[in-house]
Amino acid sequence: MASTDIARNGWYAAAWSEEIGPALTERWICGVPLIFFRERDGRPVALDGTCPHRLYPLAKGRLNDGLVTCGYHGLVFDAAGTCVHAPGAERIPPKMRLQSYPLIERGGLIWIWPGAAEAADPAKIVDWWLTDPAWVAVHDTKIVNARQSLLIDNLMDLSHEASLHTTTLGQRAINETPLVTETLPDRVRASRTMFDVPPPGLFAKVGVSGNIDRGQIAEFHPPGLCLTIVSATPLTPGAKPLRWTVMHALTPETAGRTRYLWATARDYALDDPAIDDIWLTTTNAIFDQDVAALEAQEQRLLALPDRTELSLTNDAGGLAARKLQRAYLRNEATTP
Repeated sequence: MASTDIARNGWYAAAWSEEIGPALTERWICGVPLIFFRERDGRPVALDGTCPHRLYPLAKGRLNDGLVTCGYHGLVFDAAGTCVHAPGAERIPPKMRLQSYPLIERGGLIWIWPGAAEAADPAKIVDWWLTDPAWVAVHDTKIVNARQSLLIDNLMDLSHEASLHTTTLGQRAINETPLVTETLPDRVRASRTMFDVPPPGLFAKVGVSGNIDRGQIAEFHPPGLCLTIVSATPLTPGAKPLRWTVMHALTPETAGRTRYLWATARDYALDDPAIDDIWLTTTNAIFDQDVAALEAQEQRLLALPDRTELSLTNDAGGLAARKLQRAYLRNEATTP
């Protein structure tokens, strides 16, 4: 995977709100090092993280009163990226500035648009589970030494749960239930409903008992968001269904490393810290298994670049997501 395979005209999750404060934080987004910080009014800012003078990392500099000072030669930049002071310079060249990036902060997440700023439409962010007061979420982050496309494949083909997550999510019904794949203009959806099945290990931990109809939807929203939308409908008359959605924000740091910001949101037990802890602990354990598998896969792809993979029926969602992502990249390449 090359950096040219990374879409830039789209919203990516850059950080959880609590990660960005009144200090310089460096994050790589789409192959570019950026600096993040907050102004005095709390507004988050994202700027190119490399001084244009001698390419020194600005995260090694200083932030004072909303001004970034390069730690090498002392050039000073404001929150808009304008160079407002260059020691010893009679004139500051107009190109001596930093690119700034559109940010949206809501629901505890900071989103960034790395591409053409004029195309940045906040309405394209899919995050209502984090902002709806009828839902509550826990969240965390994984750094995955693998290309973004492998994570999308993983999340659009949930048949791997039967083999990789045997004690938490796996059950035979996953591979015995037909998958329905739909390609819509802005997303791919792969869904299955498993009827009259026992709750797998994780479901039992979070309050599901007795046989259920297990609904499972995987969605891909280009360029970097996957959703796992889950329902557990008890067969006991009058019992309330439980629902949760896992948001997988997959932000390519480089061609071979992905920042994986995830949130599990639920519409039940909103004020139960014990349920919060179960979701946080168990989801992290599940995703650690995914990370280990994906990093092993990445290493094998690098070692055997000429090997061709083969696909199966359960790959329909992942293959459709690949096709949609390619179309997204082609559209970006041809848009002025």
